[in-house]
Amino acid sequence: MNQFFSLPRFGRLLRKHTTENLARYALGAAVLLGGMLVVMGFLSYLSGGISHVGQAVLFILFLMGAGSFFTSTMLGQFGVGSRAALALTLPASQFEKYLVAWLFSLPVFLAVFVADFYLADWLVLSFSRGDNTLLNVFGDAEAVITVGIVFLVLHGVALYGSIFFRQYQFIKTAFVFFLAATVLIFINYQVMKGVIGPEFRMAMPLGSVNLKNGPSLSLPDEQSRPILLPLLALLPLLWLAAYARLTEKQL
Repeated sequence: MNQFFSLPRFGRLLRKHTTENLARYALGAAVLLGGMLVVMGFLSYLSGGISHVGQAVLFILFLMGAGSFFTSTMLGQFGVGSRAALALTLPASQFEKYLVAWLFSLPVFLAVFVADFYLADWLVLSFSRGDNTLLNVFGDAEAVITVGIVFLVLHGVALYGSIFFRQYQFIKTAFVFFLAATVLIFINYQVMKGVIGPEFRMAMPLGSVNLKNGPSLSLPDEQSRPILLPLLALLPLLWLAAYARLTEKQL
């Protein structure tokens, strides 16, 4: 039998993981649904409904937050203690264990999240006073691609953090991520200020440039899309780094 990947062995591992964690995942999906209902219901009550823009913003915020938190828990069982011993001694390869975590944290999570969001959105709009309609989250292809790339990068960061840190993976990963983002924004600000001069006010990395008493400058869409390519290059590196870290785990 192939020691790297065996479909029957992977199927047994997938069934075992699903059986043992189905109740926990279902409870998490219910909590996520309840949280979205509370937030969206409160905002709808204040404004008499939720516009398409508001629905899109909430979708992105919930997606990034819930996705990062859930992913940061996927490989935590390989940290320390009895859970790590049980996980590491399972009769399956490290790649198969990693693949189970990847499948549940990405395609399975996305399917459940979209279903939860649409159910919450439909329920809230059904009882709202306005005449708002459901948002088609797949209606704008460019927005879907942009949000998808950012989510995949966050998924890679959270997945690596779940195996790199032994405890409090989400908190520690979030701290390191925001610290790195702050440093990057500061360096970008200093570089742009030195290039543009005193008229420069603010610019986010990979974003538009704001000038004092002047217009906001940005690249045309056809020229700004290639800027996202470096983020795409990060994806396989983050996923491979998480897998490599998992292969280092020993009893």
